Parts: sequence; C-alpha cells; structure tokens
Amino acid sequence: MSGEVLLLTDDTNIAVKTIAVLESLEHEAIHLTCRQLADFSPTKASALTILVALDDKAAEKEALTIIRSKAAQLPVYLLQSDKEFFQAAPADADGSIRLPVRYGDLLEVLKQARVRQLQNTENLAASMNIIGDSPRIKALKKLIRQVAPTEANVLIAGESGTGKEVVARAIHDLSLRADRPFVAVNCGAIPPELLESELFGHEKGAFTGAFQSRAGRFELAEGGTLFLDEIGDMPLNMQVKLLRVIQERTFERVGGTRSLVSNVRLVAATHQDLEKYIDEGKFRLDLFYRLNVFPIELPPLRERSDDIPALINEFIKRRNNTLQQAISFAADALQTLMNHPLPGNVRELENLVERLSILYPGEEVSSEQLPARYREVLSGGAMGFQAGPQVTTAELPPIPAGTAQKINLKQYLASLERTLICRALEQSDWVVTRAARTLSVRRTTLIEKIRKLEIEPPRARDRRAAF
Repeated sequence: MSGEVLLLTDDTNIAVKTIAVLESLEHEAIHLTCRQLADFSPTKASALTILVALDDKAAEKEALTIIRSKAAQLPVYLLQSDKEFFQAAPADADGSIRLPVRYGDLLEVLKQARVRQLQNTENLAASMNIIGDSPRIKALKKLIRQVAPTEANVLIAGESGTGKEVVARAIHDLSLRADRPFVAVNCGAIPPELLESELFGHEKGAFTGAFQSRAGRFELAEGGTLFLDEIGDMPLNMQVKLLRVIQERTFERVGGTRSLVSNVRLVAATHQDLEKYIDEGKFRLDLFYRLNVFPIELPPLRERSDDIPALINEFIKRRNNTLQQAISFAADALQTLMNHPLPGNVRELENLVERLSILYPGEEVSSEQLPARYREVLSGGAMGFQAGPQVTTAELPPIPAGTAQKINLKQYLASLERTLICRALEQSDWVVTRAARTLSVRRTTLIEKIRKLEIEPPRARDRRAAF
C-alpha cells in the first residue's frame, strides 16, 4: 500500500519520527509547517490523508479550515498527546492518533484512508474496463466496490468470454493491494505435471530440465493478488496443495525443504459448474468453501444485450490507433446483434468488430454486411451454438390469433421460460439442483430466475392462500 501523506507540524522531533514510520510503510511523506500551509495543495491524485500535529489549538482550528477548503476529499487525522487523545476530536477531523506514533496505529489509519479513497473513485477500474449500464452490470460494479477493499477470497463464475479476468483486475485495482502485483495463471492451460512448479516454483535439480531455481506464481504475486483462472480444471492432487497454502499461508518450492510465507489474495474463476463437479468427485468441497467466500456470477451477454452498443463503441475506440479507418454500425446491425445469443459473449463481439473493421474500413456496417450466422438468428442449429431443449408447438404459450394483433416478444419469451422452469422443477420434485441440470444452467442462475419470475412451489402457494 502506498500513497502521498501530508504531515503538518512545526515540531521537528514529531516530523522526523512520523516520517520514519511512514517511509517504513512505503509511503511518500511530505512535511509542511504552518508557514507553508497557505501554499499547500495535494500534489498527486494518489494523496491519501493529512496528519496534523499542532500544539496551539487556535492554529490547529485555522489549519483545519484551510485544509478543508483545499482538500475536502482527504481524511484528516490529528496527532495528539495522551491528554488530548481522550478528548473529543474537532468536527473537521476524521480521528486521532496517539503520540508518539506507533506502527500499528498509523497502519490502521492509512488503511481507512485507502478505503475512503477507493470509495471516492466511484469504480476507478470498473468504470474504465467494465463497459455497460444495464442493471446486471450496475449490480456487478457494486459488488466489486464492496469486496475490493476487503481481504476476502473471490470466486468468479461465468461463461467463456464474459470478462472474468477483467473483473479480477478491477477487484485488484480497487483493493488495498493495488500497488502490488496482479499475477494471472490459467489452470487449464498448463499441463498437470507442470502446474505445481508453475504455482510454487522449483529448486535447481528438482526434476529433469530444472537447471536453475525458479520462483512460482505465488512468490511473484507476493503482497498482491493471484488470479487462478479456470480453477475447475485443476487436478485433485493440486487442489489439496492449494488448500494447504490457503489454510497455513505457507508453501515449499518443488524439490525444496524451506517453507515460504505466502501473503496473497486469491481470486479464482471458472466457467464450470463446480457444485456439479463436487458431486462427481472432481472438485474438493473444502476448497470450494475456501474460495467461494464472496461469489460473483457474470451474466452472459445475451442477458444484458442493452450493453451491446456501448461495448461496440468501446471496441471501435480501441482500434483508433490502427491503420484501418473507424467503422460505425447502422441501427439495423445493432438490433440484429442485440437479438443474437452471442455464445462467445464479449470476446466474440470484440472479435467481430475487429473483423468488420478489416472488411469495411471507414464504412457504416449494415445488417446485410454482418456474417450470415448473425443474421440467421432463427435458423437453430446451423448457427453454431448448442440448441436448448426441444419444445413442440403445443407446449408453447398461445399466440394471439389474427394479423392485427401484435406480439410482445419479451413477454412471450418470459412466459416460455417460466413454463420450462416450472416443468423442470415439477419433474425434479422441486429440487433446484436437479432442475438446473435438466435445463443445463447453473444452480445460482436458476435460483435468480425463480426469484425474478416469482415462482413458488405448490406448498408455498397453498400456505399463502390459507391466509
């Protein structure tokens, strides 16, 4: 944790000792005297807090007034003697620290200041990298702001291409570890026999080809965040070793005997149904509970299609520094993409924008210029994505007869969705886990849909009718 700390005091002894503690905490300390206060202004956006140590109460009051007029967003803490410390702090101060300054007291105050700074940034990383303003994305950004300043492990679930690493980076950038490394490792992309060495490192001669010692990802992420992508693909024997690191905060390199202390925050991600994996014996339940302290589920793009125009604009902006002229999308093209399920989610949409930028530089892309698979939304299996459960015409909600009446497609699809969910629940005796498997969705997704559609089991409806 780092940041600029302003120290206002005329006492040289207090200044020297306080600055020494701040520098040991890797903070830049700027010492001001009362004479310099008139020219004072925070010099960096990373300014964290202001510490004030003045004997004269009149001077202290005047100083607080000036500080609040110039840096109202910064928390102010008074450095006070034992006698002053037990008195109520002035209204313009956020708190007090007892003199002489102690390491632990100052560390706690700086953490509080950092949390306040993060709250004031209003999605510093999330607003820059997580594009969209739909209700699902607003809720996601709120979750990121809530969990980022804590030390809780996070488990991000979502389909491929929904931006799990983007969310993990946003959590890191808004955390107290933001100035430390963010290290990502894809557990599914590394051969099982090499994964232990990749995570924990190895000593020279530990195995054939280990010509020198090498630090693993845990060491590289020390003090920061380790992002374990596709955690569901981690072999069981490695799950045991990861669980030990989480519990004991220590590990050994492959071929080593010395225990190394680990101070990292874990953020894991998966597109797999880990609860199903647990039932099948592919994932450890105890590890799941250790990682799933704060779960975040990312919505697929088809469930936040209103964000597609904003995403497309962002992808076009990112290509402004390329040789191709910027393209634009006609209204019919945007509507076509908003109606498409986009199984590859945000990653697929970004790749499509890049492809169209190469094909039609400087042009307005119409619906007819989109690849055929995006225009043939109603052609089913030919689109290249897996079709859902087959439904006969007789099972569909009735369509109003006559050509004069219009159909509300959203309401119609919601009615169909409700019918399928109710049928799956009835067939599974209202056991949500079984129904989720029948519908090929995550249990948490199904629970959210049940709440949204206000679906209740017959017994619950009967009880409510009794009243």
